[in-house]
Amino acid sequence: MKPKNALTLALLLFVAASIVVLTVKSLRQNATASSDSGATAAQSDELPKLIDGVIAYYFHGNTRCVTCETIEAYAHEAIEKGFADELRSGRIQWRVVNYEQPQNTHFTTDYDLIAPTVVLVEMAEGKQKRWKNLVHVWELVGEKEAFVDYVQEQTRAMVGGGEKAESD
Repeated sequence: MKPKNALTLALLLFVAASIVVLTVKSLRQNATASSDSGATAAQSDELPKLIDGVIAYYFHGNTRCVTCETIEAYAHEAIEKGFADELRSGRIQWRVVNYEQPQNTHFTTDYDLIAPTVVLVEMAEGKQKRWKNLVHVWELVGEKEAFVDYVQEQTRAMVGGGEKAESD
């Protein structure tokens, strides 16, 4: 076999193997996302009802892109690192919710959801006092430090009884 033909064959085999690997990964991610969507609803239901404090929601749909997953990871990190004591005490709760599941579709209108996002909800005496949709997470997702700062500042304001606006 000529070297040129061998190289062509090797490249074709590499491309074919890459396609197979990507297809398998995609199928596994879809299967995981399907099983995770049930788990996130269960996670939300398993948490005790918050009487006083802040719920930090990450809302997502059935289809989750890399950017959506990054927003969830950065927001979760911002809450975990900035409010570890509040999380342990239950004053802040982190919840991941698929707003496309039938039992969760009300969140779409409750919090003006149009895409995956982070929403902070202040609870007082077991009732929602106010909420804020952190819509700027999409603008900041490419700048992790600014993203984390934004989420932590907004959460600090919500925990501290800051501004009264319902959304950005």
